[in-house]
Amino acid sequence: MSTSKENILQFISFKGVTKSGFCKKTNLSNGFFTNSGAVGSDKIHNILNVYPEISAEWLITGEGEMLKADNSKPSEEKNLIPYYEDVSTIGGNNVVAETEAVYNTAIQIDAGDWFKGATAAIRHYENSMAEYPSGCILAIKELNNKSEIIWGRNYVVETIEMRITKKIAELDNDYINCYSTNLETHPDGALIHQPIRVKKTDIRYLARVLGSVNKEESTGKVQLL
Repeated sequence: MSTSKENILQFISFKGVTKSGFCKKTNLSNGFFTNSGAVGSDKIHNILNVYPEISAEWLITGEGEMLKADNSKPSEEKNLIPYYEDVSTIGGNNVVAETEAVYNTAIQIDAGDWFKGATAAIRHYENSMAEYPSGCILAIKELNNKSEIIWGRNYVVETIEMRITKKIAELDNDYINCYSTNLETHPDGALIHQPIRVKKTDIRYLARVLGSVNKEESTGKVQLL
């Protein structure tokens, strides 16, 4: 999957503008292209405001066409969901995940027919979930009623201390267990990615993972898992 910064450089080359001119026009800092950090949702929003012809999906993921189609024919209703570039989930053992980011964005992407019912899209990092490559985008559906949990499925579980993606199972009336699907072990046979026990009353956000999108750089294909 190409990064937003790589896609921006491609667009600049296409437009024939300089980096400094682009930064000035979009109100980005002079060090934007040398900074190794991710492109935040506020910067994406600025760029799309200045260059509305850019496809938001392409800018964020590198998938699809760079420019929006100029089509006067009535288009099919899109399945638009908010994309939170600044909100991410982890799958590894670093359970002290960043939960400072808030679910606030002006960016929307089209989830299409693959992810009916999706309410948001976020990034996933780390490698404890074998089916989700680090850096992929997860399409998720928020659960407001915990009685609708399907045990044995993958969920984004957030407490005040962590935000993780795991396969969950009910432990007892008070706790759930969060399991990794990467079953790698230490030399002594112990799991590298140990289950995490979470108290039900500590869960402040819960969303079922409907699928993921990951672009393979070598083939340009998109995996829908």
